[in-house]
Amino acid sequence: MLQIPKYINADGLIPFLGQLAAHSGAAELLVDFTSLQRVSPAGLAALAAFMARRSRDRLVTNVVGLETCGIREYLRRMNLLRLCGWEQGDESFARHDPRGRFVPLEPITHRVDDLGDQIAACIAPGGEDYANPNAGLYDAAWYLVTEMANNVQQHSRGMGFVAAQTTPSDGFVRIAIADCGCGIPASLADAGFQWARNLPDEDIIEQALVARVSSKGQPSNEGVGLTLSARIVDLMGGHILIASGAGSVIRSNHSVLKKERFAPGIRFPGTLVAMSFRRSEAADFEHKLHTAKELEIPLRASPNSATFQP
Repeated sequence: MLQIPKYINADGLIPFLGQLAAHSGAAELLVDFTSLQRVSPAGLAALAAFMARRSRDRLVTNVVGLETCGIREYLRRMNLLRLCGWEQGDESFARHDPRGRFVPLEPITHRVDDLGDQIAACIAPGGEDYANPNAGLYDAAWYLVTEMANNVQQHSRGMGFVAAQTTPSDGFVRIAIADCGCGIPASLADAGFQWARNLPDEDIIEQALVARVSSKGQPSNEGVGLTLSARIVDLMGGHILIASGAGSVIRSNHSVLKKERFAPGIRFPGTLVAMSFRRSEAADFEHKLHTAKELEIPLRASPNSATFQP
């Protein structure tokens, strides 16, 4: 049984991904939502991708505890129940306007530019107007979403999902993209990178942050999207988490890099990219994008710890 934990955010996210990985191949699985009280966009996207993979592989999944789950209405509002096939008709349920607050889970099934417009408009209402105070935030959200969604469509060979949230109370924007594809280590190994067959998965993810490293093969002009996205988030003083296969990498502000490995034999199916940054830091996004493109210094590990803000 997959017991959904009380909190799926902050330090609880990586252990939750380990739980998903441990149950990914179970022929029959019971998922219990009884204890869940808080979940970040990253947790929602990872769970949606996990369920999409199980559905694709025709594995049996049953769910309990939704009736008593304290955030059931939030899960409905964020489209998790509908996308997983767990929503039942309820005429009393009313959706709230998400603009300026959150972006419900959205499958990456249509044109990436349109998806970017849709999500950026939710995060930064009015930002499509250059003179609007939200213009920088709109552009930042659009760029990050479209780059990561393109990666899903071009490399993952699986269904992808995106969710986001912005909270005035702490001023943070949180964007998460997850897919149920082959994962970064397998993608790079299949592209012919011999080193991707010999390194631990967390080191492979670190190498994927290097410009021009792409599953399209080498030499290539691909592979800059993840690199630039990580650098932009860093320049905005934020955090980016990438989990795939048996490992994960957290890049935080001041170029701190933290790498972890799941328990032996545990592999997270697909890839999760979760980014967080302060709204105010996106105001001069155009300048930060230009700066990120000029940076050619590879990302290096640091002995310091990195704390991920979901």
